[in-house]
Amino acid sequence: MNRATATLATATIVGGLLLISCGPTDETVTTRQSAFVPTAMPSVSGAEAGAGASDFLRFVQERGTPEQRAAVVGHVTGVARSAPQGDHRNSYIATDLPQADDATTRAVVSAYLAWAGPTDDAVMLVLYTAAGAVMGAVELDSWRNP
Repeated sequence: MNRATATLATATIVGGLLLISCGPTDETVTTRQSAFVPTAMPSVSGAEAGAGASDFLRFVQERGTPEQRAAVVGHVTGVARSAPQGDHRNSYIATDLPQADDATTRAVVSAYLAWAGPTDDAVMLVLYTAAGAVMGAVELDSWRNP
């Protein structure tokens, strides 16, 4: 292979890798599994989980978009937050949904961000299925600062 062909091949590969590594857009939801994501919904006291879920559900019912209401109302069964981890926390939402779906995940995340507000210190939002399995983990900074 001559030098020009090798340079072109390298540039093509690097360009492809850059496109693959671009951040999420409004149209996609980036979820990930991580060592930092609990594989089951963290246990919290019934009062704490119930209060968080009822406040969230009431907010979405009153102020959510039709998509947010469809994804959240009647499906969210618990909302919890981790203990502080330095200057941040993680938030967790349990649902009765059987599996992940990008449109539903986008609606739940956008509803959570609207409810929690701009001063919320959660860095990651983890969604759980009805069986308690991780539906996905969304890094909230990419949603707050697109």
